Amino acid sequence: MDLLTLAGLFIAFSSVVLSNLLGGGEMVLLINLPSAIIVIFGSLGAALVQSNIVEATRSLSLLKWSLFPPVFEFSNARELIYKLANQARRQSVVSLESELNSLNDGFSERALQMAIDGADPESFSELLHDEVLRFRDKRMASVDFLESIGGYAPTLGIMGSVLGLIQAMANLDSPEALGHGIAVAFVSTLYGQGFANLIIFPITKKLTNYVDKEALYYQLIVDGIYGIATGKNPHRLDIELSGYEQ
Repeated sequence: MDLLTLAGLFIAFSSVVLSNLLGGGEMVLLINLPSAIIVIFGSLGAALVQSNIVEATRSLSLLKWSLFPPVFEFSNARELIYKLANQARRQSVVSLESELNSLNDGFSERALQMAIDGADPESFSELLHDEVLRFRDKRMASVDFLESIGGYAPTLGIMGSVLGLIQAMANLDSPEALGHGIAVAFVSTLYGQGFANLIIFPITKKLTNYVDKEALYYQLIVDGIYGIATGKNPHRLDIELSGYEQ
C-alpha cells in the first residue's frame, strides 16, 4: 500500500480543518450531505456524459494504483535481458525457448517468442513499440476520465452554492436563519474545490506517472529483446538499456 497517498490526503484535509478551527469556524458547518452529493455525483455524471462505459470501467481499475501501485523492476529486467543475451550469444536465440517461463508477463513472453521464431527484428520491434504506445493511450484515456471529474467539480460546487443561496433567500424574514443558510451554501464551493484539488488532480497526476513508467518498462523489454535478436554484444546492450533506469 502506498502510505504516501494516505499521508498526503490526511495532511491536505487536516490543513483545511485546522484553518477553519483557528479562524473560529464551527466544524458542523463544514459537514453538508447535499453539497457532497451534488459535487461528487454531479461531477461523475457529467464525466460519464462525455465518456463511454469502457473508459469509466477501466478508470475504476486504474484508480486502485493510487493506493496499490504497480511495481516495475527495471534493474531486474536489465539483469534478465543481460542473462538471455549471453545465452543467445553462446548458444542461439532458439535456446531461449526454455527461458520463456522466466518472464513474468504475457507481453514480454510474446516479444521473446517472436525473436525465437525468427521474426524480422526491425518489424517486430516497430510492431511492439506501437503496441506499447497504444496501450499507454488506453490507460491515459482512463486517467483523462478521472481528471474530467476534477474539472467539473468546482463548477458543480458553485451550482450547489447557488442552490443553497436560493434556499437561504427564502428566510429573508429571519436574519439568523439567513446567515446560517448562506454559510452552509458556500460549503458546496469548498467541497468542489477540495474534491478537485485535494483528491482528483493529485491522484490523476500520480496515475499518469505510473502509466508513463509502465510504458517505459515495456519499451526497455522490446529494445532488450531486439538487441538479443540482432546479436548485439550483451555488455553494450546492458549499457544502452541503463538509460531506462529511473
